[in-house]
Amino acid sequence: MKQELKFSVLAQAIRDCASVNRTTQIEAIDFFISDDFRKLCEGLGLDTYTMRESMMSILSTPRAMLKSVAEDTISSLRASLWQKKANS
Repeated sequence: MKQELKFSVLAQAIRDCASVNRTTQIEAIDFFISDDFRKLCEGLGLDTYTMRESMMSILSTPRAMLKSVAEDTISSLRASLWQKKANS
């Protein structure tokens, strides 16, 4: 799977984790504890444990800020991955 596609999957999972729809949020949480998520992180060069902790912290975010926090997280990850690519 290409890096851009992997990142898109991760970004959508982050948005789903911040969803106000409880079912969507639970499905995202299930993904974050799955082996598929571990493989996705490995493919992107991200630490699975750190990513899981970050995603779970979104759940404690006040509802009014969920979307903003998710988008900030995605932007930070995008910048980090871009930096890794530029340095390799």
